[in-house]
Amino acid sequence: MYLYDYHTHSLNSTDGKDEIKDLCDKAVSKGLMEIAISDHFEPTKGNEEYPAYKAEKYFSEVKAAQEFYGKKIKIKTAVELGQPHLFPEYSLKLINNHKFDYVLASAHKMENNTDFSELIYKEENMDLNCLKYLAELQVLAEWNNFDCLGHLDLVKRYAANYNTKACLMNYREYLENILNVLIKNGKGIEVNTSGLRQASKECMPDLDIVSLYFQLGGEIITVGSDAHAAEDVGKGIGDAIDIIKNAGFNYLTVFSGREPNMIRISDKSSFYMFNKQTA
Repeated sequence: MYLYDYHTHSLNSTDGKDEIKDLCDKAVSKGLMEIAISDHFEPTKGNEEYPAYKAEKYFSEVKAAQEFYGKKIKIKTAVELGQPHLFPEYSLKLINNHKFDYVLASAHKMENNTDFSELIYKEENMDLNCLKYLAELQVLAEWNNFDCLGHLDLVKRYAANYNTKACLMNYREYLENILNVLIKNGKGIEVNTSGLRQASKECMPDLDIVSLYFQLGGEIITVGSDAHAAEDVGKGIGDAIDIIKNAGFNYLTVFSGREPNMIRISDKSSFYMFNKQTA
């Protein structure tokens, strides 16, 4: 099994806890073949240039890690763009001026700077909150200057904190529109495992949406832990691959220079289960 983690955050993210080397050490110890360091570029209204992101520092540290680890692990340059469709000028400037291997795009906030984590999730306002989120995803998908859409049903994470469930499959028409835009444009989705460590206890997305993506003709799909600390690197990757395989996929996707490549999912169950448990 070709195990990798394409969603990790180092101290170069404002909410990261460990150095790039620490993340790589953990990835190597878990037998991962690749890791992408996808630190946040998270502009907001009034902070559109997001100076907290130090591109030169980031690339220098990744290069040093690549030289140190050599052939032990592939270390990919990546970025998680937060709501880039709302701040296209600065997001485009970043990705056009730097050679990233992988660009992940996520909708964390709305135009008024309200984070989806700040909403209150109750049965009586669930439709409103989910439709707000889907509206952001639609515009983000249409923006199209990325490789994969991150944690596609993120609101599930926050609803679970209120002991309620957000299910985007309840809004299937809106969801299909978003997935069809991604598929038409040759973009993909990630299966984000951080929900397994949180109240929802599910990947984002889980089998329901991943299966729909496959049925609609989706091909590009990655896995990521969304680790903000070294201890979480690789966690849940085996579970994510289970979901992807059960949805009908035979391949995972990796990226080099923004170009997707397909890696076959192994059928060697003993090796797979060992790595699933250790990851």
